[in-house]
Amino acid sequence: MSKKRNAEPPPKDAQLVQFESGEFKPLFVKSADIGRVVIGLSCKTMSNLRSDKKGPKFYMVGGTPYYKLVDLESYFGANPVETFNDERRYGNGNV
Repeated sequence: MSKKRNAEPPPKDAQLVQFESGEFKPLFVKSADIGRVVIGLSCKTMSNLRSDKKGPKFYMVGGTPYYKLVDLESYFGANPVETFNDERRYGNGNV
């Protein structure tokens, strides 16, 4: 029986690009262009994740890996970390 793998956390500095309303939002992203959509993520990182059978779902077309934008959004949005503003952390705004 195969061992279940835990999802690899995304790089700490990775951020999805926010598209403006009315702006063209691509359905698929070529692996080589991943850094234009997920800031701080390189195509080499995605290659490593693919070879380890980790990371978001991808599609091979003519030997080139592509990612659905919705799959990237769900993968990187799966483990949010809640943070608190300074006022709540230190109480009454006193630092």
